[in-house]
Amino acid sequence: MLAGTLLVLALGSSQEAPLPAAPAEEFVRAVRVEAEQSERLLPFVGLVPGRPLDREAVRRAVELMFGTGRFEGVDVELERREGEAGVEVVFRPLPAPLLHAVRIEGDRVVSAGSAARTARLRAGEPLWPSRLERAARDIGLALARRGHLEALVEPEVARVPGGADAVFRIRAGPRVRVGRAVLEGAGAVTALRLDAHIRPRRGEVFRREKAEAAREKMRRLLAGAGHWRAAVELRETYDPGPGIMDLVFRVAPGPQMSLEARGAELPGKLLSGVRDLVREGGATSDSLEAGGERIEAHLRAQGYREVLVRATAEARAAAEVVVYDLRPGPRAAVGAVELRDADPLLLAGLRTQAGRPLVDAAVEEDARTLVARLEERGHFEARVETEVPDGGGSLPVAFLARPGPRAVVKGVEIQGPPLPPSGDDRGPEELALRPGLPFRLRDVARSRDTLLGAWRRAGYLDARVRPEVAFSEARDEARVSLVVEPGPRTIVEHVVLSGLGRTQAAVVEREMVLRPGEPFSFERLLESQRRLSGLGIFERVSITELDPGQERRRDVVVGVQEAPRTAWSWGVGYSEQDRLRGSVELTRRNLGGLGRTASVFARGSFRGSRFLLNLREPWLFGRKLDSFATAFWEAEKRTSFDYDRKGVIVQAGRTLDPRTSFILRYLYQDTNVFNVEVPIDEIDRQYRTYGVSGPSASVVFDTRDDPLEPKRGLFLGADLQLSLHALGGARYLRGFFQSTSVRRLRADIVFVLSARLGLASTFGGEGALLPLPERFFAGGDYGPRGFPVDGVGPKVEGASGGLYPTGGNALLLGGAEVRYNLTRAFQVASFLDAGNVYPETRDLALSELRWSAGLGLRYRTPIGPIRVDWGYVLDRQPGESRSRFHLSIGHAF
Repeated sequence: MLAGTLLVLALGSSQEAPLPAAPAEEFVRAVRVEAEQSERLLPFVGLVPGRPLDREAVRRAVELMFGTGRFEGVDVELERREGEAGVEVVFRPLPAPLLHAVRIEGDRVVSAGSAARTARLRAGEPLWPSRLERAARDIGLALARRGHLEALVEPEVARVPGGADAVFRIRAGPRVRVGRAVLEGAGAVTALRLDAHIRPRRGEVFRREKAEAAREKMRRLLAGAGHWRAAVELRETYDPGPGIMDLVFRVAPGPQMSLEARGAELPGKLLSGVRDLVREGGATSDSLEAGGERIEAHLRAQGYREVLVRATAEARAAAEVVVYDLRPGPRAAVGAVELRDADPLLLAGLRTQAGRPLVDAAVEEDARTLVARLEERGHFEARVETEVPDGGGSLPVAFLARPGPRAVVKGVEIQGPPLPPSGDDRGPEELALRPGLPFRLRDVARSRDTLLGAWRRAGYLDARVRPEVAFSEARDEARVSLVVEPGPRTIVEHVVLSGLGRTQAAVVEREMVLRPGEPFSFERLLESQRRLSGLGIFERVSITELDPGQERRRDVVVGVQEAPRTAWSWGVGYSEQDRLRGSVELTRRNLGGLGRTASVFARGSFRGSRFLLNLREPWLFGRKLDSFATAFWEAEKRTSFDYDRKGVIVQAGRTLDPRTSFILRYLYQDTNVFNVEVPIDEIDRQYRTYGVSGPSASVVFDTRDDPLEPKRGLFLGADLQLSLHALGGARYLRGFFQSTSVRRLRADIVFVLSARLGLASTFGGEGALLPLPERFFAGGDYGPRGFPVDGVGPKVEGASGGLYPTGGNALLLGGAEVRYNLTRAFQVASFLDAGNVYPETRDLALSELRWSAGLGLRYRTPIGPIRVDWGYVLDRQPGESRSRFHLSIGHAF
């Protein structure tokens, strides 16, 4: 057997040794990979036995193997056998030095565990030279922060069976302490006692971050005392012999400063804000300019169209005053608003309104809004000009509309090849352009983007879509052609996994939307990254192209950094009910390397305890079923009763398509209330003795554009729950169905319709009504508004003489709401609610619906609108309040 010269791709090497010269007719007889799990590396080899030896394919295979991060080099050998034609290509990957342990040698001023945490080293991580140098630098910086300014950390890799140790040789040097710490130049500000803030003090370990923090604190104290241009300089003098650092804080207070405005009256809040801005900025020219811009914006919003603001500094005695000289000019207000040559209804909701201050920027913005509204009606060449007199006083504002022709879409045609399947679950999106609708350039652009996105998802990265519009002679009809030029298709050739330690490759592969042989697109790349990050087992996920320059085939490298497997937290608190209480939670991620997560939570106090065990499995039975199992137990001694509760929840969910989700669950819960010392009616319904056990299923169909603040779309939900005595619960069947339709009437108005229906029944000899906690209740924040919480429906008189809601087996709720945007943050609404709760399903009657109407105010936040509603009862009964306020987060439906 004859062996050819080795090809080695070593870490950090930019050159490769060439393959041995081979006859032109030499072909590949066989391919062999000598490594653990070689079956995962063989797909990277593009050499085919019986075909000529391809040097580029060899180079590509080496590059892909190296991309896994598991090898520091790859040896390639050509083996020939006497009497046999061709060569056998042998790949021998050299295992990378994977971290086994961290060792400290030399000065042991830091433990191995602390060094690993400081450098963020993880077991199984490859110890590449750059990574090791970075770890040593992090450890050195940490030692410097602890006073070892001369610390020297030398890293080294020590091979051990099964991996490598990261060895750090440390020469710590002396631990530097503060010799002298003094304050200079503070004679004029002795009252501030800046010397009390010197840190670190004499004899303490020198920590530079503490000295810098002390310097900044002194500067802020000076600025707060009126010395806005104060500066504090920190000077360090180091004597390496004894390891002493002398600190001098040199203070330059600067003059006392203040701020005032002349020429116009400004609100105190505005002036205070400008003063803070200038002070924090050190009274520099930039901060003075920023303050002037803030004042100018305020005055223009009040209608001062010719305002001038100039900042100057005036010396007064030993102080300096920043003076904003204001020349606001005449104030203008909107006398009347006119829209010429267009529908006056288009003026609704504009910022420019009669009686308001005249703001030129608002007028220009309103002109653009009018153009958009005209285009919305099909005037594709619309223009709007403004006509506003100069000067001040009550001025008319005229918008001069040039609507141009109005066209309707007559036909839409897609020219080009048919769109091939993209390989994902998304169906083709509907184009915004449809025959019969007004012709809008916006819809042309959206349709082009929709079609372009579909082609790019299918792998045509250079696809182009060119819209062509043909108008009728009267320009009242438009035929739109979308001409598709797909270009070449790009396919994923290989997916290389890097950084996996405990995690099995199948966990990453099953979440990937980018798969070998399927189309490559950046949208699919981002979706793959999102799904991998959502597993919660990786600290970092990156997906990159190995060679972005390739046109038709791409190799993708998926790099991950595994999160710590174990996390725990604890807490101690106090509450009036529990007194002193403590809790602990332990989470174990990535069980078995399969992405599973288990957590245990326990809380205990003098009055009760709670235990919770949760298991999460993202894939069940080999399918994408996000499932979890939860077991819980709690017991508590309350003022007037005691209770204990135990239960199990098992749930699996699946997304059928981007709009539809299906959830299947099993619930067992048993609640036992005892030692009751008050009438049972006075105890909240969730603390009643009862049991439920059985399966349930939910289906959700959601096309809303935003779940928190929808502008359009439809929401449909159905939930069915069965409880059986044979499984340990009461006997009943319960269903709840809801529907919400959201429609945008105008850019600033949304109309919402909602209906909710609940039906339930017992069977098998149970009483007529469900257990109290499982019945339907209505009234309050989520409808009908105007009634107290649970105040709609049947009631009974309790032992104390008060009326208590009993709920029922049937629920019917409906509502309509109009939402109008006042500003970007605030929204007003008017609503009409109807609904009732019925003891049994046979009692359900539309004639017994309760009605309310009202007004509401919403303030938008990132977690949903903060909602204040005032509801007025339209059919008040004796003993009921006429109206009620409600405060909550989120829309009522």
